[in-house]
Amino acid sequence: MFLDGRSISDGEVLAADIAIVGSGAAGIALARQLEIAGMRTLVLESGDRQLEIATQELYGGENVGLPYFPLQTSRLRYFGGTTNHWSGTSRPFEAYDLEVHDWIPNSGWPIGHAELQRHYDAAGEIIGLRSAQWDAAYWIGASPYPALDTGAGALESRVAQNVRARRRRLGRRFGDQLASSELVTVVLNANLVNISLTEDLDQVDRLEMRTLAGNGFSVRARAHVLAAGGLENPRLLLSANRQLPNGVGNGSDRVGRYFLEHPRFVGAVIAPFTDDLDLRFYEAHDVGRARITGYLSLRADVRTEEELIDVQFRLEPRYPAWFRRAQESGDVAALRELVGIAEGDPELLEDAERVADDLTSWREFVAFGGPLPVPLPDVVAGILDATPSERAALVPELVGDIGTIVYGDTVGRIPVEMVTVTTRIDPTPNPASRVRLGRTRDALGTPTIELDWRRDPAYRASVVRAIELFGAEVGRLGIGRVRLAFDPEAEDWPTDLAGGYHHMGTTRMHEDPRHGVVDATCRVHGIRNLYIAGSSVFPTAGSGTPTLTIVAMALRLAEHLEENVR
Repeated sequence: MFLDGRSISDGEVLAADIAIVGSGAAGIALARQLEIAGMRTLVLESGDRQLEIATQELYGGENVGLPYFPLQTSRLRYFGGTTNHWSGTSRPFEAYDLEVHDWIPNSGWPIGHAELQRHYDAAGEIIGLRSAQWDAAYWIGASPYPALDTGAGALESRVAQNVRARRRRLGRRFGDQLASSELVTVVLNANLVNISLTEDLDQVDRLEMRTLAGNGFSVRARAHVLAAGGLENPRLLLSANRQLPNGVGNGSDRVGRYFLEHPRFVGAVIAPFTDDLDLRFYEAHDVGRARITGYLSLRADVRTEEELIDVQFRLEPRYPAWFRRAQESGDVAALRELVGIAEGDPELLEDAERVADDLTSWREFVAFGGPLPVPLPDVVAGILDATPSERAALVPELVGDIGTIVYGDTVGRIPVEMVTVTTRIDPTPNPASRVRLGRTRDALGTPTIELDWRRDPAYRASVVRAIELFGAEVGRLGIGRVRLAFDPEAEDWPTDLAGGYHHMGTTRMHEDPRHGVVDATCRVHGIRNLYIAGSSVFPTAGSGTPTLTIVAMALRLAEHLEENVR
């Protein structure tokens, strides 16, 4: 059920088997699995079921390192968490991502890939994926569009799946189920302000909660789980400093360190040798019920031989302006939303009307009265007088935006003017990149954070070399000429380098408490009944986006709690 924390009496104590702080991807997945296990669970959510500005402002903080997104906008503080603005891109970690690599400091996980693999299928269902298949060869064979034939060269194609917009918000998808649960209680508007330990300082006695309305209450459970995100989890540990001056779980000064993001920037531009280059496999497209996007990377053996970090290359073809307008139109967006929508969706009718209007655009250009619609004379004249490229540009007027996309898919090859190559980089774990407490406090009196995002300068040469190898392969394959979009000799990173809203590593997993915050079970070192869920436990960022692995790790933690907490 749902309970408003503002209605709880001052000083009241709530009890459960498991208490979870946060209702994002990790918190919801964990709560659902614990319900199946028959465990009484409290989910403590700072926000409500809709975004409220006063609560969102509790995420305030300061970027003191490299330029980054405003901290209030890079995550969401209400039921469903940051899945409420998640882009839906999904990919599992590979075995390579979890291995120790001698040339990458602080690499390696204390668990094997098999530990993740056995939870990925279930995690995919929770986040809304339509397929459990990740083999690139499968998708290359199933896609209606060809992948580049890279042969035995240095490049390979990979595939990410894209969760459709209406399935991404886990709060909306699973809210009714949790509301009717007899075992799970979601307490809204409840903010954790302190983790109180027992006298021996080796386990949590209670979680101290407060609302913006002013009332406070406590939570006691057999086990407590922080699932509040990669910036908030370390903040909660560091600010719980009444009994331990450095904060809970921070005996080795590891809490908040090793902040990881997936840096990305435009690394190169391809000028195609011909204008009929077909790159549709590398754009988002439907294959059966699934929606996938292909991209390129260096093969693992090449990275090992060259001692490089993983750099992924996203190919973004630039088409003529008339085709780009169709791609970006509301009509095409409405059609995409219709695909895979369940019956009874309240927005279905509006989208259907947009699609119907667009598909009948041709009526404005034809004369009726005969057995078949005949194009109006001025339309015929325009077609006859046009060059081939001008004739193609008339397609949107004749068949509408949706027909233009269909034309490009099945009738005519839309010429590719150029290809932008955006890189996404697997960063090296750097202890100097960190979250720490700031000098200001939020409305609840909790210190805000300072994010000091740093990139390890040592791996810049690795990124440059990866892009150089990419360029050489593109030329060898006869695709086109490659021009680097940055100065490879410059010491600074390109000015367009940014993150991807991926907050990882700040409570990293390591069996040795001198090098990590949680052990292989995600239990905080030295605290017997405190665990952490989410990407803050990732020792490395990996080649995949984090959400699928966040949920897989939450399911793994649920399994551990079911077996060890009763």
